[in-house]
Amino acid sequence: MAKEFRDIAGKAAKVVAQQARQRGIFLSLSDDEIQSFLSGVVEAGERLEAYADLRPHPDCPKVPRRRRVQDGFGGKTPARKMAGAGVEIAAFATGAWEPDSRARLAPALHGGLDSVAGQLLVQFNPVTSGCEHVLAVTSQRLMLVRIRGGVGRKLGPAIVPWWVQRAQVSASRRYGQGDLGLGFADSSWIRLSGGVSARGEALRACFPDVPGPWPGDKKRR
Repeated sequence: MAKEFRDIAGKAAKVVAQQARQRGIFLSLSDDEIQSFLSGVVEAGERLEAYADLRPHPDCPKVPRRRRVQDGFGGKTPARKMAGAGVEIAAFATGAWEPDSRARLAPALHGGLDSVAGQLLVQFNPVTSGCEHVLAVTSQRLMLVRIRGGVGRKLGPAIVPWWVQRAQVSASRRYGQGDLGLGFADSSWIRLSGGVSARGEALRACFPDVPGPWPGDKKRR
C-alpha cells in the first residue's frame, strides 16, 4: 500500500512539473489579470499600446546555466545580477541597423547573448521556472514584464527586467504561424513565437516593417 501511495505521489509530482513547464510556454493569465499587472509597471506619462504573450522561438540558442539570471522575486536560488533597466540595457544599442548578406545562418537569434536581443533572450529564461512573461509596448518603451508564478508561489507582483526605448527597435518582420522578428539598433535581432496572433501582430505593427535581408540572414541562392 505504501508503495502504491509513493507511485501516485510520483505521478502527481510529474504532472505538477509538466504544468509548471507549460506555464512557462503558454500564458495562462486572463486579459484582466494581464492588464492589471501591466498597469502596475507602466510609468507615469506612459501609455500602454500593445502587449503579447510571445516567447523566444525554439531555434533560439539555449541560455547557458552560468548566464541565467535570478527571477527578481527573492527566490532561493543564488543571487545573480539582473540585466535590464538596472544596467541601462539601452546603452548596448549604440550601433546602427546595418543589413548584410553574409552567408551564415542565424535562425532565431543574431548578435549573441551580450546584444540587446541576446539580453532579451536571457531574461526570458530566469533560474526559477513558472514565471509568466508578457512583451509590452508603451508610448515610450518596449519592455518585458515578468509576473511571479509557478507551483506553490503566489501570483504576482510584476517587474520589468528588460526594456529599451522604442526608438531602439529598428525593424520588425513576419514569419508566419504567429511568429515575428524584432531587430534592434545594435543590429541584433530575435525571432519570437506568438500566442494569440492578433496580439503579436498589433505589437509588431508598432515598429518599422523591414522584411529583409537582416543581419546574419542566410544568403539565398
